[in-house]
Amino acid sequence: METRILNYFLTIAKLGTVSAAARELHVAQPTLSRQIQQLESDLDTPLFTRERHRMVLTKAGLAYQLHVQQILIELNRANQLVRNINNDELTGTLGIGSVESTITKFLTPQLINFHQENPNVIFDLFDADGTDIKERLDQGILEIGFVSTPINTAKYHYLKLPIEDIWGIAVNQNSPFRQHKNISISDLKNQPLIIPHRQLVRDELNDWLQGDGISLQIVAEYNLLTNAIYLAQADLGSLVCISGVELPADSKLTFIPFEPKHELKHFLIWRKGSPLSEVAQTFINFLKAQLSIQ
Repeated sequence: METRILNYFLTIAKLGTVSAAARELHVAQPTLSRQIQQLESDLDTPLFTRERHRMVLTKAGLAYQLHVQQILIELNRANQLVRNINNDELTGTLGIGSVESTITKFLTPQLINFHQENPNVIFDLFDADGTDIKERLDQGILEIGFVSTPINTAKYHYLKLPIEDIWGIAVNQNSPFRQHKNISISDLKNQPLIIPHRQLVRDELNDWLQGDGISLQIVAEYNLLTNAIYLAQADLGSLVCISGVELPADSKLTFIPFEPKHELKHFLIWRKGSPLSEVAQTFINFLKAQLSIQ
């Protein structure tokens, strides 16, 4: 089967309509429709249901999407490997997942220095919370991830990074905590909170609060901060976050650390038992060397 057809399938799955996929792929819509119908005929199963001009993946389609993504990723890595064998220069794409934190400031100069040494490497950056990054590592979509604690050391190789953040809350100008230099967990009793949706983070927050006999009053959850910042601005609740996130100046939010201090450590992780591309392995070795110098 041609990889072109598989890319057609993935594009329709991503955009949800044949017309949108046709525009992105620069393929005639009737041609694209026939190719997908032929693919479903070859597989002897429907991959999509047609709902009011939208294409929705069936259960078989969802499973096929995951495996096709992995196949094309592995094919791309194989192509990179062959090119690198016949080329002294490192070439390829490095998929990197990263959480929102101080990691960004740490990672930026590392990527710049690595790119100066390897100008033919392209970075494919994916910003998300730790759960999404680990899922993509498990699926083979990403090769490395920059995440925060806690991590599953039985499942991932890891490299501890020399950076830490601290937990606290971001509050707007109307908050009674606005002038506080620190805030205790007990101060959050009966206070509406906007929290990260990672279950492991929620568990940690509950552990801190339960020590003071307090339960969380959650009004919203988030994975990335953009929308959560707007909600905190609008006084829906106090935003539980870390010191390393960038709060826009025009948001007029103030970060207040917890007292006692609750630290967050950061790691580079990659999946155990999964072979790495030459680009990913070279970058890991590069970062290890940089950390040994610091």
